[in-house]
Amino acid sequence: MEQVKKKLIIFGAGKIADAVSYYFNRDSDYSIEAYITDDNFKTSNTFLEKPLIVLSDVLKKYPPQNYEVFVAVGYQGLNTFRESKYLYFKEKGYKIAKYISPNVKGDFAIGENSIIMDGVAIQPKVTIGNNSFLWGGAMLGHHATIKNHCWITGGCLIGGSVTIGEKTFLGIGTIITQEIAIGSSCVLGAATYITSDMEDETVLISNPTEKFRLNSKQFVKMSSFFK
Repeated sequence: MEQVKKKLIIFGAGKIADAVSYYFNRDSDYSIEAYITDDNFKTSNTFLEKPLIVLSDVLKKYPPQNYEVFVAVGYQGLNTFRESKYLYFKEKGYKIAKYISPNVKGDFAIGENSIIMDGVAIQPKVTIGNNSFLWGGAMLGHHATIKNHCWITGGCLIGGSVTIGEKTFLGIGTIITQEIAIGSSCVLGAATYITSDMEDETVLISNPTEKFRLNSKQFVKMSSFFK
């Protein structure tokens, strides 16, 4: 007997919603029924071949008694935009979905409206709060805590017993050594390396690699590596 899937609506009609939809369609127990956008941002009647409706119509067309919801937007406003939509649907009585890749196994806890994508490595006793996104290639050490509304980009390495405060953003390749506390609303840029606690609203930016003086054709001609 074929399993009856739960009905899901997704807030978002951009690249993040597109990526999230791939996972829900691939192997979840949800069927995506429609997408939602703010009233002043609707530019089409469909998204990914499903109805696209405005937020003001969602209660009437897709009531919380019959549908679950997932908020699939980015880290605008340091995750506060996604937080506000998550709280909106909670207040309206919707059950909030979550997604864990079947390729990710382990002893961990995860809250609602959070997503763990393929390739995330999670050691035992990790806790992930509500509305946090973990992209492929991230590694979470044992007993780490990711609080609500965070964004953990691909390739981040988070040591054991680390705590990440609410609404914090970790750029690609961020490294945090063990037993570090990162405050709320922090921005840790790509390839930053953290070895001490960070207070709330800290911003760390790593210097980009300097452009080499030769172009690629000159470099190949001068280098024995490509010969």
